[in-house]
Amino acid sequence: MFQTAAGVTIPFPERIKEEYQVFENCIQFHISFEKLGLMLKNFVAWLEEPLFFVMQLPLTRDEEQALYPDEDIPSPGWINKLHDKVCYLDGQSKEQIQAILRRYGELLLNDGMSQFAVASHVTGEEMFIMKYKLVDIYCRQPQKYFDLLEQYGIVQTDKLLTVWDTFSREMSGQTRLIDVDGVTAYEVYEDLTKIGMYEAKIVDN
Repeated sequence: MFQTAAGVTIPFPERIKEEYQVFENCIQFHISFEKLGLMLKNFVAWLEEPLFFVMQLPLTRDEEQALYPDEDIPSPGWINKLHDKVCYLDGQSKEQIQAILRRYGELLLNDGMSQFAVASHVTGEEMFIMKYKLVDIYCRQPQKYFDLLEQYGIVQTDKLLTVWDTFSREMSGQTRLIDVDGVTAYEVYEDLTKIGMYEAKIVDN
């Protein structure tokens, strides 16, 4: 059966298939969780240096309050005002990225609240691991990655059924912040700021 991360619960895992759909300059796919880390490592090896690392984190309650200083939180409509901060660590070598993944990859891959990506400054090619571990590969030539996807048993489809398509009002997914020995994705971000990660923008959640 399709496996997902420790920080993610989906109502109908048996409906999710390891498939990919090709869009203009993008491939979107699901991969069973036990394969995701190794595939990411292999993707990094394909990229042209220098690379950059991206983290997308939900704003904390205090950060959200700072955006709406005149409102009480929670308040009517509050749930529609949630935001993420997008943070970048630029100018990395493959080895530096792999070192980050060795240290923090298990936590970030299992975490249900954060999202992250690895990309090339030169080509713009990027793997973005999103909520519910749906994955996008951004690239000008999607066919370049067909062999990699099929190496992991992911087959092409004309219409990818995503986890989002299986949600309803009665049966929706859940995501959770993962804590490993007191460390969460927020502590990972704080650690990476010490080597140059910075907050670039605020986006709607």
